[in-house]
Amino acid sequence: MGNALNAATSKARTEEQLVQLGEIADGHYSPTTLRNPPSLRALKLQDVLMKNAGGKICEDRWHELDLSVFKHIGGLSHPSHEDLVRMFEELRGATLRHINTKEGHTAIYGLIAVGRVDFEEVGKVRYKFDDEFRKIMESSDLYAVLDYRTTLALSSRYAHRLHQMIALRAGRDTSIERFTVDDIRARLGVQTGKLEDWSNFRKIALDRAIDEINQVSRFDIQWRVTRKERRKTTEIELSWKVKDDLEKAKREQQAHSLGRKARRDGAVVTPVLIFPEKGSISFSEPWKTIARTHGNGKDIDLIANDFRNWCREQNIPLNSPTIEKTFTGFCKRARL
Repeated sequence: MGNALNAATSKARTEEQLVQLGEIADGHYSPTTLRNPPSLRALKLQDVLMKNAGGKICEDRWHELDLSVFKHIGGLSHPSHEDLVRMFEELRGATLRHINTKEGHTAIYGLIAVGRVDFEEVGKVRYKFDDEFRKIMESSDLYAVLDYRTTLALSSRYAHRLHQMIALRAGRDTSIERFTVDDIRARLGVQTGKLEDWSNFRKIALDRAIDEINQVSRFDIQWRVTRKERRKTTEIELSWKVKDDLEKAKREQQAHSLGRKARRDGAVVTPVLIFPEKGSISFSEPWKTIARTHGNGKDIDLIANDFRNWCREQNIPLNSPTIEKTFTGFCKRARL
C-alpha cells in the first residue's frame, strides 16, 4: 500500500479535506482529451466521487451516493438526470498519461470505468473506478491534500487544476518550479485550438486562475516569465506560499461566485452571506462568533443544525439577504 492510499484512508472521515492522487493532480491530459476537456462541473463531480469512496477507493467494487447529495454541493446544485449523465460521460472520456519508468511503459487511463444514474430523484449514483487508476492509486506515494471546500468553491476549471498542482507541491522543500508554456497548458486542460496566443492564455486562463486561488484558498501564487524564444514566451516560473491567516479565504468560499469575481475586479459590492448548508460552523465566520456570543453556551453546531431545520420549515433560504440578522435572532431565542 502506498502513501496515497494511506492518506485517503486517514482523511476519509474528515469533511474538510480530500486526498487527490498525485498522478491526477499533476497529470497531463492526453491530446485526444484536450480536444474536449472535462468541464468544471465534471471535475467537481470527480472530487465528490473520490471523497465519497475514501479509503475504499482502490477496491474493485461499486460505490454509491444518494442523488439528494448533489442538491447541496456548490457548482453542482440541483443537476438533472441528464446533467449527471453528461458529467459522467465527460469523466469517462477523459484520459491521462502515466509514464511508468519502473515497469517500462506508458499507461493511458481514466478515472471512471462505469457510472449509473437512477431515473428517480430519490435514487442513487453508482460507479466503479478504472482498473489502471486503482492500480496506480494503490502503489503511489504521490498525493495532494486538498481543502474540499476550496475545490467546490472554485469557478473555473483552470483554477481547479492549478489548485491541485500547487497543493501537491505544498509540502516540498522548494516553493518554486518552472514549466514550459505547452506543459502548463496541458496540465490545466486548455482545449486544443483555444488560447493559443500567450497574452490570451495569460489573461483568460493563468491570471484568472491565480487570482481566484489567491482569493479563496490557503495559497498565494505568483508567476514570472523565465524564457523567451524569438520574443515568444516559452517558459514561466510559478512560486507559492501558504497563508498564515485563512479567515478571509474561508469567508470568500461561502460568498457567491459573482460577488467574489466583482471583488477580484475591484468593484464595490455588498457582501452576500450564505449560511453553510451542512457541517460544522466552528471555522466559519461570522456564524461561529454569533453562535458563541448569543447562544448562551449551547453547542454551536447543535444551534446550526436546529437553525437549518427551522429555515426549511419556514421556507427561508440560507442565502437570504437578512440571513445574518435571522441567525442572530435565532441564537438569542435558542438560549431561552
